[in-house]
Amino acid sequence: MGSDENQRKVFDFFFEHLESKESFEKADVEAVTSWHGQTFGTYWSKQLQPFVIETGSGRFRVSEAFRRYSAWDKFRQHVTQMRRLASTDYEHLQYELVRVYEFFMPLTNEGHLRVALDALFYRDTVEARLKTIEPGDLASAFPRNSGELDAEYGARLSSWISQRFGGYSIYHVSGRFRAQPLATRAEVGLGGSRYLVDETTAVTRFIFPCKTTTEAEQVDFFFDKLFVRAIIEVVNGEDEIWMVETGMKNRLHIWRVAS
Repeated sequence: MGSDENQRKVFDFFFEHLESKESFEKADVEAVTSWHGQTFGTYWSKQLQPFVIETGSGRFRVSEAFRRYSAWDKFRQHVTQMRRLASTDYEHLQYELVRVYEFFMPLTNEGHLRVALDALFYRDTVEARLKTIEPGDLASAFPRNSGELDAEYGARLSSWISQRFGGYSIYHVSGRFRAQPLATRAEVGLGGSRYLVDETTAVTRFIFPCKTTTEAEQVDFFFDKLFVRAIIEVVNGEDEIWMVETGMKNRLHIWRVAS
């Protein structure tokens, strides 16, 4: 066979089975090539195995991962350069308890907000903000272990926060708002000021999967003390700050400038 004829035959075999979803045995792949024994085993483990999923009883099917290489040139480049495509077995986790918080604010606040939130992903900043919490409130939300020293308690608390507060996402939504009391078209035309206002809103989302209700309550406590307060301080000056809470509880929180 030519230098790449074996690869071509494997490619054709995989392409056909990707579309048909039919299962096959490893020997079926070996049979279309001139690779045998240890040689085929080497090619299988280093080049081909990432493209298949075991279905049981020694049978396999072609993975959707192959679709990215379903053009012959891409597949040939992969196998000739001996690049191993990452093959990952996923563990499915499901959480019945989840807290989701979303802040809605004008886009002009996004840059300042990112700076403030990013600072809370550093140990020294977190430890400094934890000192602003009343010791009694902190101990009530996150009880000390018997005989636990201050340094040990602080380290355990920092570790707990590190495992749960790992990031956030920001996306933009476009909206239109009425800026004045309800009026007729004629009244709006005479007024000469903007009646409908287009505004882009930055939505900052935090998602926390929780294993227990106690953990969920602790997440709520520390999210308020660490993130909510930081966000309110950053966007201070807005007439209203909205946060939508979903998951375990569905609530709308509004911070409004006191009249």
